[in-house]
Amino acid sequence: MTDHPTDQDGAAVLTRQVHYTADLLRSLQESIHRLRNEAEELREQLDAEGADEVTGAKSQISKLEQLIRDCQKVERLLAEQSTEFARMLKSEHELDLVAARAAVERGLSGLRSALAPELVLE
Repeated sequence: MTDHPTDQDGAAVLTRQVHYTADLLRSLQESIHRLRNEAEELREQLDAEGADEVTGAKSQISKLEQLIRDCQKVERLLAEQSTEFARMLKSEHELDLVAARAAVERGLSGLRSALAPELVLE
Protein backbone atom coordinates (compact mmCIF):
# COMPACT_ATOMS: atom_id res chain seq x y z
CA MET A 1 0.00 0.00 0.00
CA THR A 2 1.34 3.44 -0.87
CA ASP A 3 1.27 6.42 1.41
CA HIS A 4 -0.94 9.32 0.29
CA PRO A 5 0.11 12.33 2.41
CA THR A 6 -1.99 14.73 0.36
CA ASP A 7 -5.20 12.91 1.30
CA GLN A 8 -4.21 12.91 4.96
CA ASP A 9 -3.17 16.58 4.79
CA GLY A 10 -6.45 17.46 3.10
CA ALA A 11 -8.45 15.74 5.82
CA ALA A 12 -6.39 17.52 8.51
CA VAL A 13 -6.94 20.89 6.84
CA LEU A 14 -10.67 20.24 6.57
CA THR A 15 -10.81 19.22 10.23
CA ARG A 16 -8.98 22.41 11.28
CA GLN A 17 -11.35 24.51 9.16
CA VAL A 18 -14.39 22.86 10.73
CA HIS A 19 -13.02 23.47 14.25
CA TYR A 20 -12.10 27.09 13.41
CA THR A 21 -15.51 27.82 11.88
CA ALA A 22 -17.25 26.18 14.84
CA ASP A 23 -15.29 28.45 17.20
CA LEU A 24 -16.25 31.50 15.13
CA LEU A 25 -19.91 30.50 15.21
CA ARG A 26 -19.79 30.05 19.00
CA SER A 27 -18.18 33.48 19.43
CA LEU A 28 -20.70 35.13 17.13
CA GLN A 29 -23.56 33.40 18.90
CA GLU A 30 -22.34 34.69 22.27
CA SER A 31 -21.96 38.24 20.90
CA ILE A 32 -25.47 38.23 19.40
CA HIS A 33 -26.88 36.87 22.66
CA ARG A 34 -25.21 39.69 24.65
CA LEU A 35 -26.48 42.29 22.14
CA ARG A 36 -30.02 40.96 22.41
CA ASN A 37 -29.88 40.98 26.22
CA GLU A 38 -28.61 44.59 26.25
CA ALA A 39 -31.31 45.64 23.78
CA GLU A 40 -33.99 43.99 25.94
CA GLU A 41 -32.67 45.74 29.06
CA LEU A 42 -32.66 49.10 27.28
CA ARG A 43 -36.19 48.51 26.01
CA GLU A 44 -37.34 47.71 29.55
CA GLN A 45 -35.70 50.92 30.83
CA LEU A 46 -37.42 53.00 28.17
CA ASP A 47 -40.74 51.32 28.94
CA ALA A 48 -40.30 52.02 32.66
CA GLU A 49 -39.47 55.67 32.08
CA GLY A 50 -42.65 56.15 30.12
CA ALA A 51 -42.46 56.24 26.37
CA ASP A 52 -43.93 59.27 24.67
CA GLU A 53 -43.55 60.82 21.25
CA VAL A 54 -41.98 63.98 22.65
CA THR A 55 -38.90 62.21 23.98
CA GLY A 56 -38.71 59.89 20.98
CA ALA A 57 -38.74 56.88 23.28
CA LYS A 58 -41.48 55.12 21.30
CA SER A 59 -39.35 55.29 18.19
CA GLN A 60 -36.35 53.97 20.12
CA ILE A 61 -38.44 51.14 21.58
CA SER A 62 -39.64 50.20 18.11
CA LYS A 63 -36.07 50.12 16.81
CA LEU A 64 -34.95 48.04 19.80
CA GLU A 65 -37.78 45.58 19.27
CA GLN A 66 -36.74 45.17 15.62
CA LEU A 67 -33.12 44.69 16.71
CA ILE A 68 -34.23 42.05 19.21
CA ARG A 69 -36.20 40.20 16.51
CA ASP A 70 -33.18 40.35 14.17
CA CYS A 71 -30.93 39.02 16.94
CA GLN A 72 -33.34 36.16 17.57
CA LYS A 73 -33.34 35.25 13.86
CA VAL A 74 -29.54 35.25 13.78
CA GLU A 75 -29.40 33.21 17.00
CA ARG A 76 -31.74 30.64 15.46
CA LEU A 77 -29.60 30.40 12.31
CA LEU A 78 -26.43 30.12 14.38
CA ALA A 79 -27.99 27.35 16.46
CA GLU A 80 -28.82 25.46 13.27
CA GLN A 81 -25.27 25.94 11.98
CA SER A 82 -23.82 24.90 15.33
CA THR A 83 -25.87 21.72 15.18
CA GLU A 84 -24.58 21.04 11.68
CA PHE A 85 -20.96 21.61 12.74
CA ALA A 86 -21.45 19.41 15.80
CA ARG A 87 -22.70 16.67 13.49
CA MET A 88 -19.66 17.16 11.24
CA LEU A 89 -17.28 17.03 14.20
CA LYS A 90 -18.99 13.94 15.58
CA SER A 91 -18.58 12.18 12.24
CA GLU A 92 -14.99 13.39 11.88
CA HIS A 93 -13.81 9.80 11.49
CA GLU A 94 -15.75 9.67 8.22
CA LEU A 95 -13.30 12.22 6.80
CA ASP A 96 -10.37 9.77 7.03
CA LEU A 97 -9.54 9.46 3.34
CA VAL A 98 -6.43 7.36 3.98
CA ALA A 99 -8.47 4.71 5.78
CA ALA A 100 -11.10 4.80 3.04
CA ARG A 101 -8.45 4.35 0.34
CA ALA A 102 -6.89 1.45 2.28
CA ALA A 103 -10.29 -0.23 2.61
CA VAL A 104 -10.92 0.11 -1.14
CA GLU A 105 -7.46 -1.26 -1.94
CA ARG A 106 -8.05 -4.24 0.39
CA GLY A 107 -11.38 -4.89 -1.28
CA LEU A 108 -9.85 -4.74 -4.75
CA SER A 109 -7.04 -7.03 -3.66
CA GLY A 110 -9.59 -9.50 -2.34
CA LEU A 111 -11.49 -9.37 -5.64
CA ARG A 112 -8.29 -9.90 -7.61
CA SER A 113 -7.37 -12.93 -5.55
CA ALA A 114 -10.88 -14.38 -6.00
CA LEU A 115 -10.75 -14.09 -9.80
CA ALA A 116 -9.16 -16.64 -12.04
CA PRO A 117 -5.60 -15.49 -12.85
CA GLU A 118 -6.36 -15.19 -16.59
CA LEU A 119 -9.11 -12.58 -15.85
CA VAL A 120 -6.90 -10.22 -13.85
CA LEU A 121 -5.59 -7.23 -15.83
CA GLU A 122 -2.17 -6.05 -14.70
